[in-house]
Amino acid sequence: MKLRTVALAATVAGSVALSAGASRAADPTTADCLGASDASLKLGNQHKLRAERSQLLVCAAATCPADIRKECLARVDDVNAQIPTVVFLAKDGAGADLAAVRVTMDGETLAERLEGTALSIDPGEHTFTFETSGQPSVTKKIIVVEGQKDRRELVTFGVPAEAAATGSTTGPSVPPPETSEGIGTQKVLALVAGGVAVVGLGVGAAMGLVAMSKKSAAQSACPNDCATQDGVDKWSSASSAGTLSTIGFIVGGVGLAGAAVLWFTAPTAGAQPPQVGVGPGGLLLRGAW
Repeated sequence: MKLRTVALAATVAGSVALSAGASRAADPTTADCLGASDASLKLGNQHKLRAERSQLLVCAAATCPADIRKECLARVDDVNAQIPTVVFLAKDGAGADLAAVRVTMDGETLAERLEGTALSIDPGEHTFTFETSGQPSVTKKIIVVEGQKDRRELVTFGVPAEAAATGSTTGPSVPPPETSEGIGTQKVLALVAGGVAVVGLGVGAAMGLVAMSKKSAAQSACPNDCATQDGVDKWSSASSAGTLSTIGFIVGGVGLAGAAVLWFTAPTAGAQPPQVGVGPGGLLLRGAW
């Protein structure tokens, strides 16, 4: 544990001495150390972890009071674990790797070129812009999760080779032509009613043929008054078949009428709904279909 602390202290001291953005970090005074410690706490509450780490490097310097320096050294480990890192990979349209890519995050320069190394990012939503010579810039919005390490993000410049071969582009796609609306619920009901009508008429016709056959058989067995049970049964069966035939034709006729009304009164796009009124001699139906 002591060796780890000494090594970390040496690393922190070296980072502080080489940091160009912290002019007072080389030999901070006690006031500087206290100010950096307080600032690190506020930055941590705002999830600005990179700035928090920079302040902790200041108050971890060898010239800071021992208690402050010890606390800052301990917190550096925690913040390093919380800071997410992202590895950006860039390719051109042919799939070749690109290194000469400038990266900005929320308008601030993050890297002048890509080296294949992980970049420290504050957690949250960020807008990244990638620029390389001879290609339009690429912008990506990414939500970075706290503690996530070495997340890979691929950026492609230009038109991919596959898209160029097929003649497609990365521009906005042309929306397909609008299709007409469906036939509507009322017309669907009309089709259902028409189906019922067809079945009814079919049953009526079939039972009509059966009734005619049974009537012929009954007349042969008992042309006048029937004195036998067989003749009575045949006439009864013929009568029942005739009744079913009549019912089938009635159902078919009503179904056809209902289907016609539903179909021709169904509203169409842009048309006024049908109007029903009472006129001399019956009902008046007005509308467009």
